[in-house]
Amino acid sequence: MTAASLDELFAESHSLPSVPKVVRDLIEVLSNDNATLSQVARKIDVDQVLTARMLRLANSPFYGVRRKISTMEEAIRMLGLSSIRTLVISSNLTGTFKKVPHVDLPKFWRHSLRVASAARHLAGASRAADPNLAFTVGSMHAIGHLIMCIVMPDEMGPLNTACPVDAMGRLEAEEQAFGYHFGDVSARLASRWNFSDEFVTALGGFARPLRVQPFDALAGIVHLAVWRVALDRDGPALSSDFEAWPSEVGRAVGLSRESLEDMPTPSELAADLEVMIA
Repeated sequence: MTAASLDELFAESHSLPSVPKVVRDLIEVLSNDNATLSQVARKIDVDQVLTARMLRLANSPFYGVRRKISTMEEAIRMLGLSSIRTLVISSNLTGTFKKVPHVDLPKFWRHSLRVASAARHLAGASRAADPNLAFTVGSMHAIGHLIMCIVMPDEMGPLNTACPVDAMGRLEAEEQAFGYHFGDVSARLASRWNFSDEFVTALGGFARPLRVQPFDALAGIVHLAVWRVALDRDGPALSSDFEAWPSEVGRAVGLSRESLEDMPTPSELAADLEVMIA
């Protein structure tokens, strides 16, 4: 069996997920600076699974609340609208895919949330991109990997064994094998879901951000986040590993080697979010 082309991956659209309605509704509501807590709470309350996840997060030991949070409005008041926006999108993405061949989904989503959290941190540090948008793009950066595993499991199984999706060199391995990589697939899926051009450009460009003209800072931020998470994959990062850091991309977004070396680890940055993963 030959590997599917990028177009062929999306030929059988009935087998591919659609973006949950609650995500569309909440993105619209939360884009309004005048949105009230009750408006947001009502949108979330219609999704019982999402409501349960948000309440579980609000009551998690990470936040150390002294009394039980029992309503979405209380949870939003405590977590803040900005956090709720990113949590809603991430939570729904993790629930969109129930089972994928050759993929340990909890591990995959932990990786994605770490990239998202690192991207948000780096965007804030550089002020080159919106931190919330960087988080959302980071959380979705590898969703194309799931599509590839669904459509062509026979080809992806051996590749996942030889070079896991969170390893250095994975994107290059996919380009060599298929002529495209999971970032390209993620961008195509985001386009089908009618995400913004800015979002699609960052997903399609994060693997080679210096090739995107004009340079896209969001793609550069996600590139650095992916690299930083991969660096920690096999244990704590060593100073010597930073000798090979993506210096050109760092300079393009206004970040130094020290800013990546001294930042909290991706697992620390994502600690509050990982409670959402079953």
